[in-house]
Amino acid sequence: MEFSFKKKNVTKLYLEYTVLFLFLALCIFGTYLVTGHSIIWSKDALNQHLPLLAQYRQAVVNFLHHPGKLNFWSWQFGLGSDTFQVFSYYNIGDIFSYLALLFPAREITRAYQFISIIRMYCVGLSFVYFAQHFKFKNTTILAGTTAYLVNSFLLYACVAQPFFTTPFILFPLIVVQIERILQGGSVWPLTGAFTWMLISNYYLAFILGIGSLIYLILRVTTKYLRVLNYLQVFIKLAFATITSLLLSAIMWIPELIAVSHSTRLGAQFANGLKVYPLYYYLFLPKQLINGDQWSFMFWSALGIVSIGFIALVYVYIHAKKYPLITISLSLALIMLLIPAVGAAFNGMMAASNRWTLLIYLPLAMAICLLVENATSLSHHSLKIISSATGIYVVVLLVTFLFESENDIIIPLLFLITSLLLLWLINFHRLSYPQLWLFGIIVLNAGFNAIYASFPFNGDFSTKMLNRGQYQQMMAMRYGGLDKGLTRTPTYRVSTISQNQIIDVPTIDNDLTSGLHNIDSYYSLQNQYLGDFSTSLQNNQYQANVPLRQVDDRTVLNNFLDVKYLFVQSDGENATKIPAGYFLDQSSTPIINYDSGQPSNIKDKKDFIPTQTNRYKSNNAFPLIYWQDSYIRQKRYHKLSPTERERALASGVVVNRENVTKGMKAANLNNHVYKLKSNLISNRLNKVNPQNLKYTDSEEKYRIELPQLTNSTFRRKLRGSELHIEFSQIKFTPFSMKEQLKYEQKHLQQMATNPGSSVNYKYNQYRYWRYHVLNGSPDISFKINVGSRFGTATINQPKQSTLSFFKQVKNSTLNIGYYAGGLPDHLSFQPTKLGTYQLKYQVVAEKLDDHYQNQVANIKKHGLQNIKFGRNQIQGTISTSRKGILTSSIPYSSGWRATVNGKAVKTVRTNQAFLGIPLSAGTHQIKFTYQLPGFRPGLIVSIAGLIWTLVAALISLIMFNRKK
Repeated sequence: MEFSFKKKNVTKLYLEYTVLFLFLALCIFGTYLVTGHSIIWSKDALNQHLPLLAQYRQAVVNFLHHPGKLNFWSWQFGLGSDTFQVFSYYNIGDIFSYLALLFPAREITRAYQFISIIRMYCVGLSFVYFAQHFKFKNTTILAGTTAYLVNSFLLYACVAQPFFTTPFILFPLIVVQIERILQGGSVWPLTGAFTWMLISNYYLAFILGIGSLIYLILRVTTKYLRVLNYLQVFIKLAFATITSLLLSAIMWIPELIAVSHSTRLGAQFANGLKVYPLYYYLFLPKQLINGDQWSFMFWSALGIVSIGFIALVYVYIHAKKYPLITISLSLALIMLLIPAVGAAFNGMMAASNRWTLLIYLPLAMAICLLVENATSLSHHSLKIISSATGIYVVVLLVTFLFESENDIIIPLLFLITSLLLLWLINFHRLSYPQLWLFGIIVLNAGFNAIYASFPFNGDFSTKMLNRGQYQQMMAMRYGGLDKGLTRTPTYRVSTISQNQIIDVPTIDNDLTSGLHNIDSYYSLQNQYLGDFSTSLQNNQYQANVPLRQVDDRTVLNNFLDVKYLFVQSDGENATKIPAGYFLDQSSTPIINYDSGQPSNIKDKKDFIPTQTNRYKSNNAFPLIYWQDSYIRQKRYHKLSPTERERALASGVVVNRENVTKGMKAANLNNHVYKLKSNLISNRLNKVNPQNLKYTDSEEKYRIELPQLTNSTFRRKLRGSELHIEFSQIKFTPFSMKEQLKYEQKHLQQMATNPGSSVNYKYNQYRYWRYHVLNGSPDISFKINVGSRFGTATINQPKQSTLSFFKQVKNSTLNIGYYAGGLPDHLSFQPTKLGTYQLKYQVVAEKLDDHYQNQVANIKKHGLQNIKFGRNQIQGTISTSRKGILTSSIPYSSGWRATVNGKAVKTVRTNQAFLGIPLSAGTHQIKFTYQLPGFRPGLIVSIAGLIWTLVAALISLIMFNRKK
């Protein structure tokens, strides 16, 4: 396998590839269009990729109209965020994003879908460029290109995570340019590839960088170990690396700062996994050729055309001839078995095997080698291939019998057909043998692509938006009730937890209405917001989504300046409205006669309509306001989560306590009442929550609140929000043996009819199979607490949830606000058998006149005459004594402040927000934002550009002298 840099006439090859791509694109994307869908996924594409593309397109247009005027801060990203932090991950370095400039703003959905297709075309183009450096026939190259282009990873990524297609373009280019240097060629192409890699996306650059290093080491040890000019190669590689780092510094320096101050920091390594669940190892062989599947199992997608297995056997038969491919794929297999590897490639976080994008290149090359040498296969080689295939088929059939999923049947048929073709070629029964192999590969790839997107294949196509749906959804994001509201950042909006107005699984970000929703879902989030959420035990906190709807807690909504709530009347938690929010407006009612109606309706007026409701509160804190009372950090940390939340209206916590000298300590007598509680089973047993051994899935529980049976005490707590504060949550799942024992015991207890019999042997297998397929025993569980408002849930995700995994050790559940009397009991239900060690306290947070007076005082001291400019906010305020000007603007080291024109050091208030100390008097306040690391990055990049130009000039002079 020899690289050659001799010039070839490849025009015909690229034309043939273009024709091939048109067919494959029809299979990949055409099915969605035939079934009335778009190629816009209803999760990340809806929440992030498409609206961010629209936002970034507009930002570029604005910059082109007003050069030099960069907007580093946006109020559209949740509470407000650094635009670079968001755009650098998704758009800035993505060259394909700039194709959106060719489309008018109203055609952004067409632009997004067009770009998705162009990306895929470039993936195949990159492999063709790579493969043309070998002595392959055009048919061979196109066969490998088909395998490289159509695989499970890309079939998913091209519509769900489009920028994950970029490394498929970059990796072949980088490999070619490394090889060029090893053969004594120019350093400039590798410098360009490295620069593109570093600019495109820091996360993908990290994966590609490690992959490039592995390739370099393996290539040198297998090919150039004794013939390499090490000094020359080292100098060239060092030049390419250093130059690309200098040129891209304007991207990676601010990115590095953003990552180091994000919620990603401190994630549990590999989500705590030492080994993968049993099902992972059982189904990994199936993953290799199951090209139409979406169960990635820790992103171990694989899923190539079926002949890929035969190609692997072929290259291992000739391992001495192809050491680079065999060693790299053997190494990849070992890496796939160890969660720590996935975590290392994933920035020391979850065990995500996205790094597998690197192994499609050697897999596709193995297919090229098989196709190229199909006519010269010996009988001996074919017998080995047939035996290996027979064993593999048995493994797949056993997998099929165990899992009972028919998604492997068609790949299996293509595998057997490919083997038969090889035998027919060996017996000289086929003319144009390579064309036959190419045909079966294209047919296999096309079928995989169609099957992956066809409606009967389960659910992926149903997760794509219908054509034209995106525009309708964005126009009706709040049921039309946002019309008439001002679009100023001086107030924010939210929804109710699990209450979906738009009919999609989840919609977090709002980048289209112009309103400022507190919910945000991005890969990089402000670390301090995560600290704030964790401090208050926000049950909805996730690293990617730090706030969501803050579990509908009244004080948190008020503190975050949420003036309006939008609620769907037939959705979950529709009645769980925080205190002080009153019905302000409703959409036109629609009556669904077939669902959600009482069974005994006698009059048409009794039908319950469905509508979107807008609730308003007059208790929203100002965006920026003055407080004269402070809370010492030691005292703050001794408070319970509800007391901390309630204290937000009493005073301010600052990270530099020296600035509070001369201020008064806050009065924290805030009417948060602890309630006695008992946990009672439906067997009428009093249960110790610190040792709850849950052995029967039919056992039900209640949290009884005995004090609330007293009418006087209930009246005292009228107008309270009820919380359950879990200071300890520990779950120990039963072993598989224990699990099966308790489930069999339950069946025996249920067999109460005379003559009933339990088939223990059958049920033993049935339950064991269920647990294996579901990865149990595992640490996941749910705890559901029910009330008249619905069900509040603590959710410990599975370790396979990757980016959304969190270790739940404590949490606070908001049961809801009760204007009248609190309930005397709540339902309580764990979902997984095992032992629970729980410590919790039920508390009532009374939101009475005392709270209303505190809010009124805060509103009275809000910053006046607020004006928002590019990267700045300014206003005026008069204060009678020393205090802190605090806010709900996320804190960043990029904020600068002046008071009456004089610079003042900012402080971090209430864990996460921007503030400054303020003396008595009338003040003109101005906050300005500068991207942290932008200036150093710009200086380094300018130096890198000068260095590159000088080096290019020297290189040109030397080249001319040689000529």
